Amino acid sequence: MVTRKIAALATAVAVIACAAWVFVGRSGPSAPAGQPAPDIARLSADLPFYALLHAPSERQWRIAEAERRLAITCMSARGYRYAPDAIPRPSAATADHPLPFGLESLKTATAGPAPAASERQESKAFLAALYGSADRRISAKGRTIKVSWPATGCQAEAEKRLLGSERLRWLQVSIELGEGEQQARKNLDKDPAFRAADARWARCALAAGVETDDPVHLLNSLPRDTDFATSPVAKADIRCKSETGYLHTAYTRLAVVQRAWLDAHPAVLTTWQSLMKRQDGIARGVLG
Repeated sequence: MVTRKIAALATAVAVIACAAWVFVGRSGPSAPAGQPAPDIARLSADLPFYALLHAPSERQWRIAEAERRLAITCMSARGYRYAPDAIPRPSAATADHPLPFGLESLKTATAGPAPAASERQESKAFLAALYGSADRRISAKGRTIKVSWPATGCQAEAEKRLLGSERLRWLQVSIELGEGEQQARKNLDKDPAFRAADARWARCALAAGVETDDPVHLLNSLPRDTDFATSPVAKADIRCKSETGYLHTAYTRLAVVQRAWLDAHPAVLTTWQSLMKRQDGIARGVLG
């Protein structure tokens, strides 16, 4: 079975958006003493871009499930049995959460790329039916990234059913929104309140024998197999965040700069919301 790229266009956007983030698995809100307070989970989930790009939702599930069913029907009409894995219903427990400020908990475990599902080698004809001709693609370009996508094949036909002639516009606005999240994080580095929080955290870390520019650089400097629960550096990071109120300030100010970016680019948000609503409406009809 060919591995299905669930919600393909949304997945492409997630890749774009994740370029500026450190991704690790989150512990639950009942983190042990000495770790971030439960309200940090709420603050991070309240970020404007989290709701748009990262939060699992029934709407996203409906769109992905409709695409899956349409692609199966299309492949069957072409004489192929296509059986992509079932798409799980959204769950907060399975959501990937971007951590723009490094570790938030000593229970957090690093997450590398998900292991690839086992595949059976399919024929070129099967792949051409599913993904179309390699020399026929649509592409969209942002300020820092270019994405291309199949223009033909059953996957494209499924997306066309939901988006009509707006596939290219959807890809373009998705890139713009993903890059907007990155730009907002860069803009945060100029925010006086956030810079002051960084300085407080750095002084605390230095007093603990850890010299680094900021928590993200600290996390990136640790080996991939670091056991955060036993790492003195990780412990110092979490303790200093708790003692200085770093994460509360960081998330509060990030929400402000994210809203500022969205307010400055109203057409991007309006188009995104309109196309999501369109896809969801058609998906509901497909799913019955």
